[in-house]
Amino acid sequence: MGSEWIEAVMELMRRHGIAEFEYEHADRHFVASEGSILEVDEPWQQPAVRQPTHSPRASETLRAPHIGLFRGAHPLDAGATALPRLVRRGEILGYLAAGPLLRPVLAPSDGVLSRQLVDEGVLVGHGTELFELHTARP
Repeated sequence: MGSEWIEAVMELMRRHGIAEFEYEHADRHFVASEGSILEVDEPWQQPAVRQPTHSPRASETLRAPHIGLFRGAHPLDAGATALPRLVRRGEILGYLAAGPLLRPVLAPSDGVLSRQLVDEGVLVGHGTELFELHTARP
């Protein structure tokens, strides 16, 4: 069995923001994590590490684009979704309410939304840190 299939799996992991993958079949055992592929020959041996060909996943803090009361979900929705979660560029992550006006906070890129940095209903100013996003690799 060649290594083309594991490279294809690694590309899918990068594309969909999957951090770890483990595969075991017959006499082969692979562990992939953050771009490194480990092939374990025997359970008690030190695995050989292949260096990643790309940079680690970048983390960025998403800031409030304007002022308002922070809402993790639309008032008509059941509630905010659990974190961490995959998000797409342009997806609504939350809202800032100013009176009856709800202004969405959008994801600037594909990635994994890992943490919400403000509590529900808190008044935030322009530039207040709202979320931590780990951007997807190109």
